Amino acid sequence: MADIQTLINAIPDAQDGNVITSDYHNTIKAALLAIAGQLGTAGPGAQTVKITVQPNLVAFAGGTPWTVTQGEATSSAGTNGFIPLKQPDGATNQQMVVFGSQSNPVSKGFASLLVIPLAGTAATNLILIDLSTGGSPFSLTGTPNVPGLTASALKDMQTVQNSVFKYAIQAEVLGAGVTINAFQVIYNTAS
Repeated sequence: MADIQTLINAIPDAQDGNVITSDYHNTIKAALLAIAGQLGTAGPGAQTVKITVQPNLVAFAGGTPWTVTQGEATSSAGTNGFIPLKQPDGATNQQMVVFGSQSNPVSKGFASLLVIPLAGTAATNLILIDLSTGGSPFSLTGTPNVPGLTASALKDMQTVQNSVFKYAIQAEVLGAGVTINAFQVIYNTAS
């Protein structure tokens, strides 16, 4: 793509009494798309977005909380917590990545992207990541997989519908010594 200055220079000057033509409109559009591309939001159509979420995990009622400090959350025995997640309507969840480390022998645990009905608490694990497979450090990736759903139903579950569902990240570990530094959620925006 041409550099931004060249595209801006190609925009015709407006003159009183002259009709603004499609050429004028299209050159402005090309310049705006180039600027958007420089900002990381290039052009029309679907975009892949990666959001990084700090692990500010809130304990479930009566549960053992994570020890949360700036930039990380550390487990003790039986730790369980969640983070509300906001995504745009129509986005399609593709992956979740968990970054962290384990200082003890492998602890059984998981991180998941939950889909929860607005008027309920019965969550579906859209993405489930086994934390016991991580080393020190670890970067573990999961993709949407809900046993028993057809491909079409899974696609529907992947699509963010804020008028029907709420979304959260959950992390639960049975043992101590697991540290989570960040979660990343990767989704495609609607075209």
